[in-house]
Amino acid sequence: MSVTIKDLAKETGLANATISAYLNGVPVREYNRVKIEKAIKKLGYIRNDYARGLKTHRSGTVGVLIPELSNVFSTTIITEMEEYLREKGYGIIVCDCKTDLRREEESLRFLLSKMVDGLIIMPVSTDKKAFSIAVENNIPVVVIDRKTNSDEVSHVVIDNREISRKATEKLIEKGCERIALITGNTEVYTAGERKEGYEEAMRAAGLYDEKAVRDGKLSVEGGYAATKSILNEIPDTDAIFVTNYEMTIGSIIALNEEGRKIGKDIEFTGFDKVEITKAFVPEMRTVNQPLPEIGKVAAETLIDMIGGGKPRDIILKAEIV
Repeated sequence: MSVTIKDLAKETGLANATISAYLNGVPVREYNRVKIEKAIKKLGYIRNDYARGLKTHRSGTVGVLIPELSNVFSTTIITEMEEYLREKGYGIIVCDCKTDLRREEESLRFLLSKMVDGLIIMPVSTDKKAFSIAVENNIPVVVIDRKTNSDEVSHVVIDNREISRKATEKLIEKGCERIALITGNTEVYTAGERKEGYEEAMRAAGLYDEKAVRDGKLSVEGGYAATKSILNEIPDTDAIFVTNYEMTIGSIIALNEEGRKIGKDIEFTGFDKVEITKAFVPEMRTVNQPLPEIGKVAAETLIDMIGGGKPRDIILKAEIV
């Protein structure tokens, strides 16, 4: 049989109320805390959060729903979210919908069936249908890396358009005129905003050419194929700007195969300065998203909403490194 609060009370000689207070995070006298923790270890007590959730209507868990778990963006921010939420007494359940709308809906319903107290989601589309069932059930939602058409959820994004414009302007300042862009599906908020920023800078300089824009499918393979296509069809390209990490890796592989040296034969700006970029010589210019901050701010915002806070939009600053 499982160990109960009554068993802990009997072992320690303390009242049930004292044991319950400690288990719910209420400070107790130091010598009582020591007694309780010793009894928990001796008897192997495990708190029944499911039963506790039925009483309090709180499960102590947060659902995280993302399109692709395999990319660096997702793993970095989830690590930071988990660290912060753990400190606040919450566990997380992570679902990967493989950028599929049907699987996204299935995953959302699964998370709601687990009685999560809130959701952090990077939706496949910007339509609020992706999380409407959560909002209808009064589950707080924080959307990351996307700006949706809903004012019932919080959003945490970076200054995508501004930082992409600045990154392109830096390439223009270096004398580049044939600057290619490798981006994702521009129907996705982040890809669309980054293309807009690039386009603003190029049009202002009288350099914009639609043929120099490629869809890299947000993958290593896509970045590789897009770069090969650019070098083959526009051989006088003197700079490439790539707008996500996976595509950046693929693009560099293609440049190496073609014998085009970054900083010598071609200028290059990638996305997300994570550890692997230090292996490249010369160390390349990147747009650096504040990934740990995105994860922490998203978690902080959700905890605030769970506590009754209002939805809000937060725009974080990226930098060019």
